[in-house]
Amino acid sequence: MKQPLLLSLMLVALTGCSVGPDFVRPGAGPDVPEDWARTPVSQDAATGPAPAARWWTAFGDAALDSLVDRAMRRNHDLAAAAARVAEARAQTGGAEAQRWPTIEVGGSASRSKSANLNIPFPINPYVSSFSASATLRWEADLWGRLGRGKESAVAGLLASENDRRALAHSLAAEVVRTWLEIGELENQLALTRESVASYTRTVAIVEDRYHAGLVEALDMHLARQNLAAAQATEPGLLQARAGARRRLEILCGDYPAGRGVQVDGAREDQACDLLPAVPEGLPSELLDRRPDLAAAESRLHAAVAQIGQAKAALYPRISLTGSAGSTSRELADLGKEGTDVFSLVGNLVMPLINRGATKAQIQAAEARAAQASAAYRQAVLTAFAEVENTLDQDHYQQERAGHLTRAARSAAFAQEISQDRYQRGLDNILVLLEAQRRFFTTESQRLSAQRDRKAARVNLILALGGPWDLPGAPPSGALVHSGANQGVEQ
Repeated sequence: MKQPLLLSLMLVALTGCSVGPDFVRPGAGPDVPEDWARTPVSQDAATGPAPAARWWTAFGDAALDSLVDRAMRRNHDLAAAAARVAEARAQTGGAEAQRWPTIEVGGSASRSKSANLNIPFPINPYVSSFSASATLRWEADLWGRLGRGKESAVAGLLASENDRRALAHSLAAEVVRTWLEIGELENQLALTRESVASYTRTVAIVEDRYHAGLVEALDMHLARQNLAAAQATEPGLLQARAGARRRLEILCGDYPAGRGVQVDGAREDQACDLLPAVPEGLPSELLDRRPDLAAAESRLHAAVAQIGQAKAALYPRISLTGSAGSTSRELADLGKEGTDVFSLVGNLVMPLINRGATKAQIQAAEARAAQASAAYRQAVLTAFAEVENTLDQDHYQQERAGHLTRAARSAAFAQEISQDRYQRGLDNILVLLEAQRRFFTTESQRLSAQRDRKAARVNLILALGGPWDLPGAPPSGALVHSGANQGVEQ
């Protein structure tokens, strides 16, 4: 009877069992619809190619591709995130190492002299001692304390890796949005200079008519006022362009000189219809696509594992310490027959009067898990809201851009007609100046709408979680460390 019981205890010591709750992956929630409130913009002849993993290449600009690659290599925030992944990977390796025996080797040498008072015969008062030993220590993971620690560490590693991926995705999108902003500012500068040239020609025409006695001085001053107002627009645009360039340089890890980034605005305006296509997907699939949600889920997993780690402290801990070596009075005799020594010690530690503190730690771990659960569910709702909002944004910005394109075309015709009618004396200066103002205002709005339309598509791709294939980024969820060769079970 005793032998089977002893074997059972040994088996438990070797295999162990885990206390505490097992992690269960949370779902999207009972109220998640089967489809988005607004269907993504359909892919028609005016839309770019199907969504490639490196979606920004749809804009067809090698300079933009180079900027994204540069940001992935040199951005300091991303480098810090990579360092946090390395830290989490090292912690995972440490948690795994705690589950295995540790072996230490050591040696000692001593020489002492003893007093020989009242000894009737002479003795050698000097005594030498030499020893060498190896010590093995191992804790039996009876209740899964070490296993839960490893589980929590691996989940933390997954959270860090997904945080890094989420930051990389946001960085790529921010580079593209800033590049689009610079392109729009280049177009606005070109439009401003065009308006200055147009108003300059108008001033010359009005001055000639004034000197010929055909118009009043009021016409001349109104024309000059429009010219000066147009000239005053350029410094603000130059300042905004320099600021956008500096932001892009910082994203790419460069000194913010405000001069190093050049964007062909006219080319980008002509290529407005080259939009990255919208990635397909249902609301329920968003949980698998967005790395920020994967990171929140992994944090919840880590918090749940820590509950079991805390509960294991309520139960006894068993450890073994074994040592073997040699001791002798002469260094040359170490390792010889008769000098060997060994010991094997089993330790059992049972918590007795600190259960109140342990239970408080369990309650704290459960509270942290509740916090992580609430944070995860809030992150899911926020992600759904981002997708719904960006779907609306993508739809309405496309509609707005179409209206402004037609308005700018009509304003251009109106300006030409009013210019001709003024020179023939059929209209006064106010009609001409108003037609010019409307044209340049509408054209400026059209340029902004084109940028906003492309930025809306970038925001939508980011909200939907991809597709992504960032330079230097490992596959989703990849763990490349020997100490974390087993992923978190989900």
